Amino acid sequence: MGTSLASLNLHGGLDHEDNPYSVKAAIAELDTDIVVVQENWRPLNAGAISLAAKAAADCGYDAYAEIDMISGRTLNELGVAGGAGAIEPGAWGIAIMSRLPWRSLGTIPLGAARGDVIGERRALTAEVRTADGRLLRVAVAHLTHRLVHGPAQLRRLLAGLEGSSVPTVIAGDLNMCRPTVYIASPYRPALRGRSWPAHRPVAQIDHILAGPGVAVTNAAVVRSLGSDHRPVRADLTVTGGARLLQDAGPVAAHR
Repeated sequence: MGTSLASLNLHGGLDHEDNPYSVKAAIAELDTDIVVVQENWRPLNAGAISLAAKAAADCGYDAYAEIDMISGRTLNELGVAGGAGAIEPGAWGIAIMSRLPWRSLGTIPLGAARGDVIGERRALTAEVRTADGRLLRVAVAHLTHRLVHGPAQLRRLLAGLEGSSVPTVIAGDLNMCRPTVYIASPYRPALRGRSWPAHRPVAQIDHILAGPGVAVTNAAVVRSLGSDHRPVRADLTVTGGARLLQDAGPVAAHR
């Protein structure tokens, strides 16, 4: 039984012209077992929740976790958007939501790139229990846009994933074109197609990379759902690793 996964750079909830779009509608249309997002945004006012957290709750994703890459800056200051609606400070990061239970979460430091206002970047990982009782590890990453430093961050991610026998998939905005991601071997690209910018895509910088023990079917770039990136999705089947005798239970969602 396969597990569906999608990745979408939310662009702070704004389209390519800096107009808001419905993140909830985008997540609902993807309707996959697992969704990972980048450029998640959370206002800093008391009690506010992030765009991804609200969409996860509204769309039935009971397992949810997010991490902030940077906080206290505006989308204008981050270079994400230039409109008048992007002048309030907030927190910017990545998130994962799942309708399948997970048993563990983790983070992997990816280092900082010179000239990148974000500073230290991290990946977020989750070990998900698939419907047929196997474990699948999902790693979501948003690598630097400073192109010469992206490969080094990808290699740090690979090093951080070593030492586990759990079949793994990497997904996210890797800010590098498809030929470059082959440095991630033995992880292999699951799909081919232009994903950015969404209104007139010229390059694929959003990827799903399947590791050993993960078979891929029905992988594709999805139509534009509002963000300046098009989503990518794939159906995954875990062919390696052992089945769990019992569910270890989900871990609590965290920020």
